[in-house]
Amino acid sequence: MTVEALRDGDPRQVGPYTLLGRLGEGGMGVVYLGQGPDGTRVAVKLIHARMDANADFRRRFAREVAAAKRVARFCTAPVLDADVQGDVAYLVTEYVEGPSLGDAVRESGPLKGSALDGLAASMAMALRAIHGAGVVHRDLKPSNVLLSQVGPKVIDFGIAQLVDAEMSSAIVGTPAYMSPEQVSGAHIGPASDIFAWGGTVAFAAGGVPPFGSGSVPTILVRILNEAPNPRGLTGPLRDLVVASLAKNPADRPTAQDLMDHLSTSPPPPEARPLGAGAAGLGAAGASPASGPAHPAGGRAADHPPSAGTAQPGATGSAGALPGAAGARGAEPDTAESRSAPRQRRLVAAAAAIVVAIAGISAAVAWRNQGTPSSAQTSTAKATPAHNSTSQNSATATTPQNPLRAQGKVTFYAPEEPAATRQAALWEKDRPADAELMRKLAAVPFAIRLNQPDARPEVADTITAAQGGVPVFLINSMPGSDCRPFSASDMDEYQEWIKGIASEIGGAKAVVILEPSSLVKIPGAKDCALKGSPDQRYEDLREAVQSLKANPATAVYLDGSQDYWPGTEIMAERLIRAGVDKADGFFINSTGYQATGKSVGYGKALAACVSIQRSTGKKDCPSDAKVDTGTMPHFVIDTSRNGQGSWAPAKKYPDPQTWCNPPGRGVGERPTTDTGEERVDAYLWIARPGTSSGRCRRGTGGQQDPERGVVSPEAGQWWGDLALERAKNANPPLN
Repeated sequence: MTVEALRDGDPRQVGPYTLLGRLGEGGMGVVYLGQGPDGTRVAVKLIHARMDANADFRRRFAREVAAAKRVARFCTAPVLDADVQGDVAYLVTEYVEGPSLGDAVRESGPLKGSALDGLAASMAMALRAIHGAGVVHRDLKPSNVLLSQVGPKVIDFGIAQLVDAEMSSAIVGTPAYMSPEQVSGAHIGPASDIFAWGGTVAFAAGGVPPFGSGSVPTILVRILNEAPNPRGLTGPLRDLVVASLAKNPADRPTAQDLMDHLSTSPPPPEARPLGAGAAGLGAAGASPASGPAHPAGGRAADHPPSAGTAQPGATGSAGALPGAAGARGAEPDTAESRSAPRQRRLVAAAAAIVVAIAGISAAVAWRNQGTPSSAQTSTAKATPAHNSTSQNSATATTPQNPLRAQGKVTFYAPEEPAATRQAALWEKDRPADAELMRKLAAVPFAIRLNQPDARPEVADTITAAQGGVPVFLINSMPGSDCRPFSASDMDEYQEWIKGIASEIGGAKAVVILEPSSLVKIPGAKDCALKGSPDQRYEDLREAVQSLKANPATAVYLDGSQDYWPGTEIMAERLIRAGVDKADGFFINSTGYQATGKSVGYGKALAACVSIQRSTGKKDCPSDAKVDTGTMPHFVIDTSRNGQGSWAPAKKYPDPQTWCNPPGRGVGERPTTDTGEERVDAYLWIARPGTSSGRCRRGTGGQQDPERGVVSPEAGQWWGDLALERAKNANPPLN
């Protein structure tokens, strides 16, 4: 959870609580990070003055506080204190340190395996506790689920009300996760939270809400009329989510049902279904509907894919992409589906009215929703070259690699958000560590693009860069880490790539295209995914072509690292993937090899590419003649290599030297001043403060035997790891 500095108009003290910073602002008030008299950090929600002055609101607020205090602490942030009678009304809850689910998925990609299963179970347990106290949350969504060190926690009962209280007909909630009864203004009960549970789990697994994105009216019409599209979900968890998204509240499971099914093995086929909304039962809402194009739900891995990103002991394959047979099924031919077009027209009109009224009355809560879809395109950008076919050769722009420009090249990236949050948390008690985090946050890093619609972030970045060079990391190709995928997934991916290219346009940019995409490929001995590597090469060539249609976009392909899987193998794969159409390759994005060693490997790989091109053979004899003019250029990831590779002193069955190695530090800062003709730049591609995953090193249990702790899941921020990397920086951070 991001902590911002207090603003001029913010109070410094509320009751006995000292306010330290802002955590966020919603429809009811501002949430602050506070400190109690005993030094305990808490979250303090200060109610807006316009509501505070209303006596009726005070009575309802007092009632909600009393109800919230009855909620058991299981997987929730409990209410610790409140003042509903004083000059200023406020609510105090436990402070949960950790990012929201929404931030985590946007920064690190969708969850899978045990991380996804644990999230689903924790949220179900929280709802069981909430409903058991007679409360309805009414606004469960990814931003209201915090990923703490002890597991996910549901927060913000700010708009919750007693089940037996009189429900308002106003729309309250977040559009993408609202139940049909919330949209239509009908009675809202616990089943609405179950619907939101299904939508939130679907978002965690696929990176997009189950009813897609777009304008509010569009989303509301889909919720009322269309079937969900639970990308990234398979097996029993998928069935449970689809059942939870049934249109009829009576067809959804209860929170206890969710707990029962999540804590047991899948039932036999003849067992009683979860409800009429269960997948495969022919109920309305059971079949996934096709939606707008999205990337295939991949997550950038900070470790060699040969080690796998799924954790031992994870159940099912929740992180796998659905196969072609089940991923995009048609709606069942029922009376309901046949009448759907007419209903959709009627509901569209009704939804437009509802949204208009909600907009006037400010009933729709827009917290943490970002910019509206109408504002999600960049303005005043150069037209991309592939949209300029009418230009003649006299006016066409000559391609330029921004990394090879004369003079100093300035890289652009916003401050690294996780390091910035960590600095704020440590500011008071650990000022020296906070200062290191601020220095770490200031280093330009590769901006990861794996969200379903990456165009707004690309557009915002290009606008903010102001002539600087942003580096984009794309790691969402279907089939990455040898996960199953369908042809339609790849079609969506290529359209997604074109969308990114169109937002970059004529601006300067660097694209790091798909780490490990040329290591674990279909048909390779260490990849169980059936198929031929030829398709992977073709897919990469198509992506390069789309991106290189822009005149100032540099694109680099996966070159892996020394010894893995080998120079001659990587040279052949780079050639077949079209490295001659790209700007070169990148290396060390999954490793910790010292810069000097990486330079040597990169030169050897570039020479091998040149030799194989000229000879047509797959080997690279040491005495072969090399035409330096045909050697590709490359870039090196120096984000974690300041102390070089790790060699464990202890013996482990599987040392996993790539997995959260201790004593490592960040390396050279991003620069084009490398002193090497073939090395275009040193870049920070991997995030130095993110975990590689659960590092068991071939031993049993959950703990990393080298560190003596249970590591966060892959891709999650780890403050202590980031601090270790910052302290061991070589050269030092300054």
